Amino acid sequence: MDISVSELLKGKATIIKNKEFFQTKNYAEPFLERMSAFTDDFRIQVKMPDQMTGSKDATDLTYNRVLIQAVMPREHSIDDHDEVIGFLYGIDVKKPVAKIYRGYLNQACTNLTVFNPQWMDVQEMTPGDPLNYNAVKQLMEQTNDFQTTLKKLKATTISRNLRKQYLGEWVDYSMRESQDYGYGKVKIAVSTPIDAYKQLFIDQDSAYYIPEGVDPNMFDVYNAFTQIITDDKKDIVNKFEKSIIIGKMLGVVS
Repeated sequence: MDISVSELLKGKATIIKNKEFFQTKNYAEPFLERMSAFTDDFRIQVKMPDQMTGSKDATDLTYNRVLIQAVMPREHSIDDHDEVIGFLYGIDVKKPVAKIYRGYLNQACTNLTVFNPQWMDVQEMTPGDPLNYNAVKQLMEQTNDFQTTLKKLKATTISRNLRKQYLGEWVDYSMRESQDYGYGKVKIAVSTPIDAYKQLFIDQDSAYYIPEGVDPNMFDVYNAFTQIITDDKKDIVNKFEKSIIIGKMLGVVS
């Protein structure tokens, strides 16, 4: 669910499997303070526990998963894509983990667009210990070849006549490939290429539908895939990895 910064900072400390984690602001405020020097556009999603304590009117708020996207001012934008520095964590997962990443949001659909697997830092969350936010500065200083890759994506087309062959390859890739930063393998669902295929070639009401006789460019294909990731509100901690997997599958990420 989407919430405001003020709501986020109300999140209380929690204990999971006998491990006590800080209140939300202990993790979120250091990131917010660093990024406030650059932007005031913070887009926040959270996942609360399935079971809450307290009454309907006085819920004991805690957030097990948090995603904060700090969207940079438009002067940092590239070809209708806004630069974003993301911070997220999950404490109700097998290995509690925090991630800081850099990417771009498509202004039209807000899909996360990332082509560089090195644009993410991952660290384990240890109960009672603060997180390290040095990656914010390090990521912002890294060489940026986003525009070059984006132009390549827009300039490349695939044959509509080979769409069924591509579908088979995409499904096979989704079953076999994963992305692992040392805290567990992340995969895209087998249904993802099927849903993207429907948006591109079957559903005429889809924003990504390609009319008969037209070869789709890879930019449309990429966004048909990443739209599915954007729309998945259940998984807010693995969007970066899934976007990288899609980029590798389409041949724009090495």
